[in-house]
Amino acid sequence: RHLAHHFVQASCYHVDPVLSALQDFGKRINGVICAGTDAPHVMAAIGDEYAVVSPTPDTALLSTDKFAQAEALFAARVNVPSFDGELYRVAASHPPPWVIKPVDSRGARGVFRVQGVEDPWDRWREIAKAESPTGRAMIQKWIDGQQISSESLVQNGEILWTAFADRNYDRLEEFAPYVIEDGCDMPSEIASYHENDWEQKARAELQKCVDALTLENGVLKGDLVWDGHDIWVIEVATRLSGGRMCSDITPVVFGVDFVGMAIRIALGDYIWPGEISPYLQRHCSQRFLFPVKPQAHPDRGPHVIAAGVTRQEAQNNAAKQLKLLDASVAMGVREPVL
Repeated sequence: RHLAHHFVQASCYHVDPVLSALQDFGKRINGVICAGTDAPHVMAAIGDEYAVVSPTPDTALLSTDKFAQAEALFAARVNVPSFDGELYRVAASHPPPWVIKPVDSRGARGVFRVQGVEDPWDRWREIAKAESPTGRAMIQKWIDGQQISSESLVQNGEILWTAFADRNYDRLEEFAPYVIEDGCDMPSEIASYHENDWEQKARAELQKCVDALTLENGVLKGDLVWDGHDIWVIEVATRLSGGRMCSDITPVVFGVDFVGMAIRIALGDYIWPGEISPYLQRHCSQRFLFPVKPQAHPDRGPHVIAAGVTRQEAQNNAAKQLKLLDASVAMGVREPVL
């Protein structure tokens, strides 16, 4: 609130209160953007009401309904893991592990990694449904490999540039059955070869996602996996991330004002070729404290973001900063150490 020139109090996930608050606000609305809030349907409504750049209602639906999204991506020949509404249908043709997750939730709430049929997947499915606003859950094949976060700037239906980061799941077994990310590292350490360029494959899959969602202008956040041969798209969203990747990490690593570029696109400005000139300035590592065993990302404690000349130096600096935080008193700390 203290950072905003103007503050409007309304639930960002509900269309009517937002439109009513904006009407009472009484000032011209020039653009709309979502950062860390999965509310493209509200963006679409604001776009229709004020004639500003936004996803269409259909695009917004595909962004938030993960089952409908998976169907649309599969139809567009995007490389997506096998999925279904029932575990037995996926289990019949694909060995474990699998993932149970809500169709329309966020923050890893209600997400479980199923190691086999002996796991209490029926109970986990009910928990996943309880975390879904529409009471639905889906099953997806788990893909082993390096998990990757991506954020893309989209203009006129084409991806201008994409930032990639390696997601850190080193504590996956410790936090099982919950799927909890312990920060990320940028740039990715995945080796690229001319005959097996993972970044080229990732950009191609993400462009197919843009086409499938009919996203014209905005941003595309992606959760990907590289299995050593192919890129798999787990899910995408038409919003900026909430984990400081776009706001803090990407600018430090590549010198690109990602949020600033996204705002320009939201305002209808044109990004000219050559305006985005990324170059590697330093490495960044993000790590979290875990005062309690987490069941979802909101259960994580405070985090640090550290830089270094090399990836190892950035990780070492992050580890040092974590030691400076005392978990018993740091739960009220919301700002990262950078």
